[in-house]
Amino acid sequence: MSDKSYSAMKPFFRHATVSRNSSYPFISGDTFRAMADHVFDETTDVNKWPERISDIGLGDTVFLGTEVPLIKFFSNVTFNKIRHPFVLITHNSDASVPTRHFRWVLDNEKILAWFASNPDHIHKKLFPIPIGLANARWPHGNVSVFKQAFKFYRKSFSRRTTLLFVNFQVKNNRVQRSKALKWALGLPNVTHSHVTSHELYLRELGNAKFVLSPRGHGLDCHRTWETILMGAVPIVLRSRLDPLFTDAAVLIVDDWNNLSIEYLQSLEYNRLPNEILFAKYWRKRLMDVAKRE
Repeated sequence: MSDKSYSAMKPFFRHATVSRNSSYPFISGDTFRAMADHVFDETTDVNKWPERISDIGLGDTVFLGTEVPLIKFFSNVTFNKIRHPFVLITHNSDASVPTRHFRWVLDNEKILAWFASNPDHIHKKLFPIPIGLANARWPHGNVSVFKQAFKFYRKSFSRRTTLLFVNFQVKNNRVQRSKALKWALGLPNVTHSHVTSHELYLRELGNAKFVLSPRGHGLDCHRTWETILMGAVPIVLRSRLDPLFTDAAVLIVDDWNNLSIEYLQSLEYNRLPNEILFAKYWRKRLMDVAKRE
């Protein structure tokens, strides 16, 4: 690798390790984590956070694990020691943020912007980000498998033979997913699969036009992003994530029952943009907000 190439790639792997590697070129929780300037999560010593806070510079990006880390970071002991405005990133949890407990943070002058997975609020400084693909440390997050599938299993939209693909576990969100499954099984020409092999699952996505993607443990789910990766169109319920899909081929509905097979058959997608699935897109977004190059 040339010095120029190394220099270009380095920002994406700043905090990557063997056990917590980035999913580059794709986006995942650990991809966001790896390219942040500072990391405050379960891998770091909470007792040292107050002294590390002083390292945060103007426009720096700060990755914060949600739930317990969120509470610790925004305690008076820690947050009050921050001297410069910064860009906050929260990820690697199914929990929604900011919740009513941390909405005050968005009005604090120290926060330039908050990029959050699973947002539950609307604010001019709060931006939804993808849960993305599963982290590379998990079996279903193998980056090599994703690259192989992206290269070889994606068919053009017109050549796909599965109109609607359904493959999810209801137990991950019985209320939401049972409704979605009931609707889907009431339709003709639906492929309901129980494929367990991740590679075969990705191959199936590459042959599907539409993929049912109800909420899982959190507001977002990996299936939505695996579907975009493989060039299919995920069908999702309307939510706080909607702004994410402005530049993506995602079918957003208010109610599963409002959809019909005839309507799906009438839709054609000549272009399936997927820029939001890539790390370079999100690094640029972060740098633009921070007014950095």
